Amino acid sequence: MAESTSRLGSIGIICGSVALLLALVHFYAGPFSPQLTLETSIAEKAVEIRDATVAALRGEEVEKKTLGSEMDLDRVVQITTAVLGGLAVILGVFGYARHESKRAALGAAVLGAFAIAFQFLGVALGIIIFAILVSAVLSGLGFG
Repeated sequence: MAESTSRLGSIGIICGSVALLLALVHFYAGPFSPQLTLETSIAEKAVEIRDATVAALRGEEVEKKTLGSEMDLDRVVQITTAVLGGLAVILGVFGYARHESKRAALGAAVLGAFAIAFQFLGVALGIIIFAILVSAVLSGLGFG
């Protein structure tokens, strides 16, 4: 009996599995880098928005700030998860194109896609909650 090899699909399954585990660990155990407390972060944003609004209404020049690209452990974990998930999807597609086992190719693509989607949904949910809290604080300050 001839045994078919699914090298690309198997490597993709490993990459997708690691990516999904990394996303889950980061979601439940993270963040790993020091973070501002939620209260401090929301208070700083509310004050920045208030000051920029008042300055714009007075016709003053508003200082434009740019965000720095700091690499910390959380950012490295996010990038690694996305790269491994994308690699799993790509390997699954190549495995399917090379007529490897459909189960291995599909498994790799699904695991990679789930890892990317889980990470994206976690970030999107955090942004939505943060926006709601900032708007509530601004409303409480009389800007809503």
